[in-house]
Amino acid sequence: MSFGKLVKWLRPGLRIKRWIAVIFLGILFAMFASWALILYLFSPDSSGFDPWGNGLLVAAALSFILFAFCLITGIYRLIKSMWGLVDRRGARKGLVEAAYERAVLASGPKVVAIGGGTGLSCVLTGLKRYSNDITAIVSMADDGGSSGKLRQELGISPPGDIRKCLIALADEEPLMGELLDFRFPENELGGHNFGNLFLTALARIRGDFGEAVREANRILSVRGRVLPATLERVLLVATHEDSTKTTGQALICKTDKRIKKLELRPDPQPVAEDIAKSIEEASLIVMGPGSLYTSVIPNLLIRGVPEALAHSRAKKVFVCNIMTYEGETRGFDLPDFLKALDEHTFPHRVYDYVLVNNGKHGETGVLAVKERNAQVVRYDSDLYVGAPFKLLARDVVNPAFPVRHDTQKLAGALVEILNSK
Repeated sequence: MSFGKLVKWLRPGLRIKRWIAVIFLGILFAMFASWALILYLFSPDSSGFDPWGNGLLVAAALSFILFAFCLITGIYRLIKSMWGLVDRRGARKGLVEAAYERAVLASGPKVVAIGGGTGLSCVLTGLKRYSNDITAIVSMADDGGSSGKLRQELGISPPGDIRKCLIALADEEPLMGELLDFRFPENELGGHNFGNLFLTALARIRGDFGEAVREANRILSVRGRVLPATLERVLLVATHEDSTKTTGQALICKTDKRIKKLELRPDPQPVAEDIAKSIEEASLIVMGPGSLYTSVIPNLLIRGVPEALAHSRAKKVFVCNIMTYEGETRGFDLPDFLKALDEHTFPHRVYDYVLVNNGKHGETGVLAVKERNAQVVRYDSDLYVGAPFKLLARDVVNPAFPVRHDTQKLAGALVEILNSK
């Protein structure tokens, strides 16, 4: 072992040095006991009461007792502290790195992230470097692609967004993420993702989709937990400004009509107790980025969620999209995003920070922007002076793919907000 790695064991928070110190203290007691016993054995014989000799004998006996106590306690607690590290993570990263990582992440902040799809997984991937106590609340209105097929054919809740979040928070080998994300060809197993089939099989085995998600959290060693926003089979219904309606997430995200009102049908049961408790205990709550009407707002339509967010003492952040390219928000600027949020959560205010991007994309990102016909979400900081929330502009863009956030930049900006006064 190199000196550098040896020094790492001395970093605070590992809960290892203290037990090594206890063992060393026990050794000192053993040395003192041996010294006292030697003095007693070789002290001159004397008749009658010998305070010096009897005192040495008592000191030796007490020291041996303390030695045994310190040695047993120290070794037991040291093994207990290190036992949890002898796993796949420790094997991959080395014992000392795994110990330090576990200690730091275990004392990390309580974070709740709300959304769905790629946007939510981006947030989770970055934040899991800062905490093990992350709760992902995932929209369950997806009715397109593999999730839509499974939902229609087998009658289960859509597993796709759950799968993405499990992969983002899983503490497993990269191959596991590739496996869960693997999509079969259309002529094989209906073109489904393996992860969707995995969750479907778990739901069949357990007889309940919520229980299947809990089991998947355990099997994949998820840092935190992934929770479906509702276990009921709901559909999104969008009412447009011309009073026409569009039903279903897959169609709503493509519509070019401005949306006036979004609803869940049927109206699901009020927010689950574990979700409400997570929101109540959180230090940081993140909404977005992602599709505004099909990933973020659906979670806020569940009865009790806006109220829980409004009453939470956490720092509540809405992460605005960098660019718009989907029909549902095409041409939206920051005021449009905030107006939609406020109208669907009135009379409650569910955010007190708004994070926007002020970074530039590189030349490699130009093609991605052109291919998607994306438009930058504009904002004017002067409009929000004195607003009931704080506007924070940071470079959070992925320069190679500027329609999306960079996971590490985004996590750094969110932690900055969490640590701000």
